[in-house]
Amino acid sequence: MKKRELKLFHKIFIGLFLGIIVGIILSSIGRDHPIVVKIVPWLGLLGDIFLRLIKMVVVPLVLFSITSGVASLTEISKLRSIGIKTILFFFGTGFLCIGTGLVMANIFKPGSGLNIAEVGADAVEMRELPSVFESILGLFPQNIFDSLSQGEMLHIISFCIFVGAGLLLMGERGKPIIDLINRCSDLMYKVVDIVVQFTPVGVFGLMAKAVATFGVGIFGPVFKFILVDYGANIFTVVVWYSLILYFMGRVKPMRFFKKAFESWAIAFSTCTSAAALPIAMKNGVDEIGIPKETASFVLPLGATANMNGTGIYFGVVVMFASQLYGIPISISQQIMLVLTATLLSIGCAAAPQTGLIISIALLTNLGIPLDAIALIAGVYRIVDQIHTSTNSLGDLVVAVSVSSLEGDLDRELLEHGGMYAEKKLVKPYHK
Repeated sequence: MKKRELKLFHKIFIGLFLGIIVGIILSSIGRDHPIVVKIVPWLGLLGDIFLRLIKMVVVPLVLFSITSGVASLTEISKLRSIGIKTILFFFGTGFLCIGTGLVMANIFKPGSGLNIAEVGADAVEMRELPSVFESILGLFPQNIFDSLSQGEMLHIISFCIFVGAGLLLMGERGKPIIDLINRCSDLMYKVVDIVVQFTPVGVFGLMAKAVATFGVGIFGPVFKFILVDYGANIFTVVVWYSLILYFMGRVKPMRFFKKAFESWAIAFSTCTSAAALPIAMKNGVDEIGIPKETASFVLPLGATANMNGTGIYFGVVVMFASQLYGIPISISQQIMLVLTATLLSIGCAAAPQTGLIISIALLTNLGIPLDAIALIAGVYRIVDQIHTSTNSLGDLVVAVSVSSLEGDLDRELLEHGGMYAEKKLVKPYHK
């Protein structure tokens, strides 16, 4: 019989639980015991190597993936009306969803109950908040090479947008460069695939060190983080998506959710929007009534540029980390966080673990230590499931809303299903 190989998330969970066990044993011995004092730094080394590998790929990943994404929007010239509406929906739902995550994190405070700064960690000072004018000016880099070396995400994103737009304006002459950037983007995803294979070892080291240092009290905040993350995503689907469908799409939300459930379930189980895309496109045309040309444009673009669930995570994880350290984040900083998280979620690839990697850049930019990642990395698979399913469902919500505003959504097909399709000889998408 063929030997069954463990999947990556299985290995991550094994590393997580082994790290918890080792951490509890070391914690019970005593944090100041000579044996513990010698072992913990080596455990920390495993985690630090993992974090360094992730930080190594963040900047080139964002640089190439966002430039590639902007340069791939050539179809907007053919579908200007659909394209403009789609982009506006992506930004609008992104701001709405990320704001929801921040509000819930402020209300329920998932990182409260354990102040890491009081348990032997170094004191942390929040970076000074720039003025409104400085914040706007700070969207644009003076020297992109300095920004790349310092990992300034907003600078890198704005530079990528300009480069992508410039390549589009070059027309045929820009295609070889676009092809090269696409290949570089694919290369970085392969590098990420290599790096994430070290995740189980890194999670083991990070969790063992965390439990040994801070005790079992860390599990309360982690559990609250999962609840807040899921709560924000569920609220987004039940409230915001339903309101958008009702008022913008002018369709009954429950009927839509029933037709979209299959692609939602695939995204939830696989943690990748790309896996759910074929089913979403087929059901979107054959059962929901989205025109084929609209589905072919909006849904593939949304799979890489409409990451509402991932954006929610970006907001919640920053608040979680700041609360762990007892660092207040002002309303002005949170507004800037919404902007940054929206741009990062739009440029985020439709692949597992990418959100975890990008979130490190957010914490680094805000001057917050990465101890929170030690707690989140082991359970990221659990929260990534709800992120990805929210992402995938949001693509269909946008496609329905755009089709409705364009006046070509087949409402009869959505209401009456297969019988209407057979009567009207509706041509299935997959044919």
